[in-house]
Amino acid sequence: MVARPPAAARAVGVVLAGGASRRLGNDKALLSLGGESLAERAVRKLRVLCDEVAAADGGRGLVPGVPSLPDGPGRGPVAGLLGAAAAYPERALMVLACDLPEVPEVMLTALVIAGRMARGGEADWVVPRWGGRLEPLCAIYQPAALAALARRAAAGRFALHELDDEPGLAIEHLEESEIALFGDPPKLFINLNTPDDVARWRRGT
Repeated sequence: MVARPPAAARAVGVVLAGGASRRLGNDKALLSLGGESLAERAVRKLRVLCDEVAAADGGRGLVPGVPSLPDGPGRGPVAGLLGAAAAYPERALMVLACDLPEVPEVMLTALVIAGRMARGGEADWVVPRWGGRLEPLCAIYQPAALAALARRAAAGRFALHELDDEPGLAIEHLEESEIALFGDPPKLFINLNTPDDVARWRRGT
């Protein structure tokens, strides 16, 4: 059983499920394994930690019984994040993209703990970092980070990883050595973008 930090319960769990899935050829959020769609899988994981969970799915209603959020300004994941920020103002968002199916609940808990232990108080953005890259679609966004994203979107800047250079934000990274406690990082963060990705995931390789 995953321990449930109080800070996680207060955050809103947000499943990012609004992508166009152009490289895959069909809606990845509806891909299923064992009768559960990728969107439902992500909702289930976030519900372990968060009292409230919503789907940033462009208002398509992909997961019954879960609030379906329209996009905000911008494009791509930024639009989904800003739509969630508008629906839940001044709330922290624990974000998990539906196409990251192997992220374990215990690593989401580790993000919360890393954010709370940040120097100077709770971090504005807590994001995994491994192999020289960030995983901004599995992260915790506090209101200050979401406000920075809104400013960037208004200026036509939609690259989430560039938030790492935002002046004034308190940023905490969950480092590769910490991620490795939960498994092999490339497997934990397998990203389903193409039919080959899906086939490899289904094979468990």
